[in-house]
Amino acid sequence: MTRLSTLRTQLSSLRRARSLVRVATAGAALVIAALWALVAVLVLDLLFELPAPQRLVVMAIAIGAVVWAAIKFTWPLLQQHESVEDMALLVERQQKIDSDLIAALQFESTQAGTWGSQQLEGAVIDYVAHVGNQLNVFEGFSRTQMIRRAALLAVTGVVLIAAAIVYPHYAGAFFNRLLLGGRHYPTATTIERIVINQKKVLEENVEGCAPQSMKAAQGRPLEFAVFTRGHKPEAAALTLTATGVTRTRTQLDLKPATREERLNRLRRAAEMMEAAAKNDEIDISQPWREQVALLLAFDADEHSAQVLKTEQRSSLAELASQVAAQLKSDGAIQEHKSLFLVQQPRLLESVRYSLVAGDAWTDPATISMIPLPAVEPSLKIVPPAYAQQEAVPDAGQRQVALLSGSSLEIALDCTNGKRLQSAWINLRQRETTERLDLAVQDRHGTKWALVDLQGHTPLKNIREEFRYELQVIDEDGLSLEMPIRGSVRIKPDRPPTAAADVVHKVVLPTAEPVVHYRAADDYGIASLKLIAEVERRTDDNVAAAAPEESAQTTGTAEATTAVEKKEFPLLTTSEPLRAGKLPLDASFALPLSSLALNKGDRVKITLEVVDYRGDNEAGQPAGERYQSDPLVLEISDESGVLAAISEADQRSEQRLTDIIKRQLGIGESP
Repeated sequence: MTRLSTLRTQLSSLRRARSLVRVATAGAALVIAALWALVAVLVLDLLFELPAPQRLVVMAIAIGAVVWAAIKFTWPLLQQHESVEDMALLVERQQKIDSDLIAALQFESTQAGTWGSQQLEGAVIDYVAHVGNQLNVFEGFSRTQMIRRAALLAVTGVVLIAAAIVYPHYAGAFFNRLLLGGRHYPTATTIERIVINQKKVLEENVEGCAPQSMKAAQGRPLEFAVFTRGHKPEAAALTLTATGVTRTRTQLDLKPATREERLNRLRRAAEMMEAAAKNDEIDISQPWREQVALLLAFDADEHSAQVLKTEQRSSLAELASQVAAQLKSDGAIQEHKSLFLVQQPRLLESVRYSLVAGDAWTDPATISMIPLPAVEPSLKIVPPAYAQQEAVPDAGQRQVALLSGSSLEIALDCTNGKRLQSAWINLRQRETTERLDLAVQDRHGTKWALVDLQGHTPLKNIREEFRYELQVIDEDGLSLEMPIRGSVRIKPDRPPTAAADVVHKVVLPTAEPVVHYRAADDYGIASLKLIAEVERRTDDNVAAAAPEESAQTTGTAEATTAVEKKEFPLLTTSEPLRAGKLPLDASFALPLSSLALNKGDRVKITLEVVDYRGDNEAGQPAGERYQSDPLVLEISDESGVLAAISEADQRSEQRLTDIIKRQLGIGESP
């Protein structure tokens, strides 16, 4: 501890105090300049409602003014740096004393030993140490400038805080606009929400009064719905300006919805939800949910948000009952708010729009008119293996007929090149509806197909007819104007046909009559055979018969024995006879000798054909069986055969004679 330590401590305290005062004074000047610059920006913005670009310019000027004030009043104070020796000189001037203070401080340094007489140095140090304990180094120290600036800062801050408390909406709007937001200063009428074509483009608490730009479908009407609160405006107008070369300007007057119209919107939403809850044929995907949510959006916000999140059909009935209950209540609609509606017919050109409702207005925003997704479906029928038909995609075909057991591959292509966000198909079979999502097939998002996790179609082994609906949503959130609808019918596999005939129907027991036959089918024949059924007869005396029965007979009774069957296959290979070789016309010499026939027996011949339809799940042939009309052969001796031939010749001769007479007109009355 040195002899001047007390003095040094006092001088260091003075140096720190002066430094703090300079910093406080400089900071107050900077803050005051910034607050006054904010006030200037606020005044200009209140007077002229500056758009964002002009606000940027004004804020740049204000920042420049603050920087100038910082350079002028803040930076010089912060640049000052003082040492203990500087404080000693300052105290000497304030106390009007000699330069002993600075000399003593210098003599106490380590370099002072080489300067001269050490006795003289010690005497000066002892004198200053004695005098320094009695000095008030803070005498003449002034805080006036700091207090004056602090008072000005306090008054400015209190005034601004009080104004923000009294006018909180103005303060909130101002800070939003400082951040280049679209919020406007309070007006008697407040535009709370704007919805265009079921898309919310403005929400007061989010966008302020700067609607979002959006995309809409070319050729579709634009439906505007505006919700306001506060003073009900006498008029509301929408201005549309074409962005193309025409620059066409159109002004539409918005019509306020009556209480009954607003109630009807809620009723319509409740009816749609109730119908969808009962009928699973109604597609409740995103387009339907957005339509219902728009009807509820203004007077039933909570229900509107729930509808947008709902994916289960079962919850729609409860929502419908809640809306119905709201309709019966006294506060069915928000009476203190107004709903305005207007519709613009179909547009092809992009437009900029702005809205004025009373003293409230919105910033301009753009509606870009873009094409709807153009989708071309492709249905590829994969028939069963037995049909032996090549599966060819049928682009554009929406109604198809296929064989039972076929598979169906469904794909779609966005022909105008728009990337699709999602695609799905609703299958309606009997009383149930099933939704299946399609998967994207290319990196551009334009080709989609109905496939499972293994990449195969889930529509396999189709046995029943069904209807379908295809719908997509593109990257812009647009869907098809109408879903692609079609149906799948089961095309029947016609049963096979067969016919057989013989020339002579009275034959000898050992004869080999030639049976001419014809068999046909649309896809193939798996089996073809002749079935011979033998009815053997015996002659017995009927002496025990009743008299009246004997009178009706020839004195003998013919008793029929049990029927015997025998099959004669006509296809000698296990492979089916395919459609390319059909119809089959052939003949077969039936060997009656193998049946051990006798005179009086009868043989019934039937041609049986089974078409080819592959195998069922048990591995058995699944074809349909068909039998021709039977042929009956009578077994007789030679005389009986000759008599039958002679009778046939007489009938033929008579028919030929009748034909000649008709040709010559013989026997006709004059």
